[in-house]
Amino acid sequence: MLDSFLRSVDPEWPATLGRLYPRIHAVDRDATRIWFSLYPLLLHERSEVTGDRAAFEVFYQLRGPYRLQDAIHTSHRFLYGHRFWPAARRATLSADVAGTLEETVAAVARQMDHPEPLSLGIAAIALMTLRQAPERMRTSEPAPSSSHTETPEAWLKRREAKPGFFGRLTSKPRIVFNEQDPAGSFPLNPTQDITMAACEDKRPYHLHDPRCFEDMGPIPVECRSGSCGTCWVGVLGGNENLSPATAYERKRMEYLGYWDAGFEDRAAARPLIRLACQTQASGPASIVIPPWCGVFGPTRREREPGRHNEGGCVS
Repeated sequence: MLDSFLRSVDPEWPATLGRLYPRIHAVDRDATRIWFSLYPLLLHERSEVTGDRAAFEVFYQLRGPYRLQDAIHTSHRFLYGHRFWPAARRATLSADVAGTLEETVAAVARQMDHPEPLSLGIAAIALMTLRQAPERMRTSEPAPSSSHTETPEAWLKRREAKPGFFGRLTSKPRIVFNEQDPAGSFPLNPTQDITMAACEDKRPYHLHDPRCFEDMGPIPVECRSGSCGTCWVGVLGGNENLSPATAYERKRMEYLGYWDAGFEDRAAARPLIRLACQTQASGPASIVIPPWCGVFGPTRREREPGRHNEGGCVS
């Protein structure tokens, strides 16, 4: 019953998450919105009905693991609430419809036996994971929860920490791209765009992400002009230190489709989903690097072979 309910409420997710947003702890408030933008239902639905996956991936220029079913236990590692994933999965698999989608998310969160502000985000993610990958959700067991002891307040303080006067004089601000790894950051010169700063990090990221080039840093890059969309990122913290999105970046995001999931505020001066090559940083920030990239905006979707309208009807 829950499966069919989730299939029936697809259009309600953006508004539901908007209402839940102020109830989610600040440590995961924006991270939850970013997660939903990284695994859009729109792309999932199209990929599920394609008759030729290889051709589908070529058409949408998809690179990297874009299917949630291949990462159900790891897709949310950038959330503080990731540590509650086993409990969120158990609560979701034992849940039933509790009225509206918002009420169902809240009911799952209550079953997790953790404070609601810390449970709501990962509970919503668990329900969306069940929606996109029901079989894997039920049959694949996650690893036991790790014994993290850092409080969400300490996590936020570390994310938002600003150097003192002496630190500003002696060290460069840093872009953190992996909050779980003490070495997961690189320095930048103020007003430098994020991809240029990343390219100064010469560690061998290409050995773990084939989209990366040797000696080019942890953020996959191709054109560096905003055309390809390879370098998209989610902004977890320090958004106030980033340049506002330009008209050009907004135009590219419309073409690329990264804002089409419905969870991004398109009118925001500094959106949560950005092109790193078009974003200059004047201070520290924390980002998440999506595991995949592609081009699936409305212009591309309208031309998908075998379809004749945006609703996805087969021609």
